[in-house]
Amino acid sequence: MELKKILIEKMEGNKSIQRSDEQRNLYKALVKAYDADKTILDTYGESTILKRRREDDD
Repeated sequence: MELKKILIEKMEGNKSIQRSDEQRNLYKALVKAYDADKTILDTYGESTILKRRREDDD
């Protein structure tokens, strides 16, 4: 989740989201994923995020 936030900040800082529609769409998807993770974390706590990651590795 922290890596997503760092990437969002870097993209906003160097204006890479304004270069093409594809980059803008990727930025929007990244922000949406970050917001979803943040909502899950706020609602259920850290253990849910950690459990979800372990299930994703299977």
